[in-house]
Amino acid sequence: MIIRSTGLIRALSFGSSSILALAIFPFIILRRDLPEGIGPKAIIRHEKIHLRQQRELLVAPFYIWYAASYILGRLRGKGHLEAYRDIRFEREAEANMDDEEYLARRRPRAFLRY
Repeated sequence: MIIRSTGLIRALSFGSSSILALAIFPFIILRRDLPEGIGPKAIIRHEKIHLRQQRELLVAPFYIWYAASYILGRLRGKGHLEAYRDIRFEREAEANMDDEEYLARRRPRAFLRY
């Protein structure tokens, strides 16, 4: 289910204005005010990949692994954006968000290859 709410995105991201969408199983929350030139289709596919990852890991372990990966990246001296982009879940979603057929052929635990 997709929820379009800029206010909810801001509340869940502690006021960040750079987050366009969030996947919180089983929902995708998408900003109403997407920047010009950014279409929602690729963003929704990106978040659907995260929903698949969350389902595979039974949700809670996904969030623990995701947060731990980010924190470890920061502890290793990476900046916010570099630590975020280095999370394997993000690498898989980013690499495949423009592929309309990816989820149909995606293998279980594909994020391990990223």
